[in-house]
Amino acid sequence: MSRAKNTVLFALPVVAVLTSMAVAGPMIEIPESTFDFGRVSQHAVVSHRFRIKSTGDDTLRITRIESGCGCTEAPLRDSVLAPGDSTVLEILFSTRSYRGPVSKSPNLKTNADDAKVYLKIEADLLADPRQARPIMLDPYRLDVSQYKAKPRLRARFYIHNRDTVDYRITLIDHANEFFDVKLPEVVKAGDSAWGAVKVHESVAEKEFEHSLTFEINDDDTTRYTLPVKRLYRVKDRGSR
Repeated sequence: MSRAKNTVLFALPVVAVLTSMAVAGPMIEIPESTFDFGRVSQHAVVSHRFRIKSTGDDTLRITRIESGCGCTEAPLRDSVLAPGDSTVLEILFSTRSYRGPVSKSPNLKTNADDAKVYLKIEADLLADPRQARPIMLDPYRLDVSQYKAKPRLRARFYIHNRDTVDYRITLIDHANEFFDVKLPEVVKAGDSAWGAVKVHESVAEKEFEHSLTFEINDDDTTRYTLPVKRLYRVKDRGSR
């Protein structure tokens, strides 16, 4: 899977002002327009946030978002951006029963140009994550749900190295507004190490489906994404 960090720029026609050139009107910049989730299980939801910048000299308006198919959602924080402002477009991808390499292309329309601005997400969907190599995650979908009054904000998972060489682990992305991630620096050949997720207390009573993505230092810098789900179904103490 390609993981090039593309920058998307769209603007209205450039006009000359005296002897200098200046951008007239709104302009959109997306520093990273492609994201690769790498290997991930079926029947889960994973997420990534694309940053959108307003770099012109007039207000940027995001007029429409098309998720690309029924399996993606694209919540947007702000649709009107003053020059210099930025916002986040979050892509939630439901892996369903897809298998193998999958790519989706959400797009948006703005007042900066008539053309659509395309994003791209990629993933390698595993029919049986227990057979994944050289790294296997256990569990391959992490549940931090809470059903009792006693707080449950932490959960562990294990990274099993099935290869004959050590692998360094690098965190690439996670839903940092919802949880923190702890990963081992290295998982030795034929060994296992644990990682952990800690839900922020500020979102302890919320339900969510997000994910974390890390990569290993093999020849392909292979990525793995662990879906993270939280249900909060604690009964009111005062209810009978």
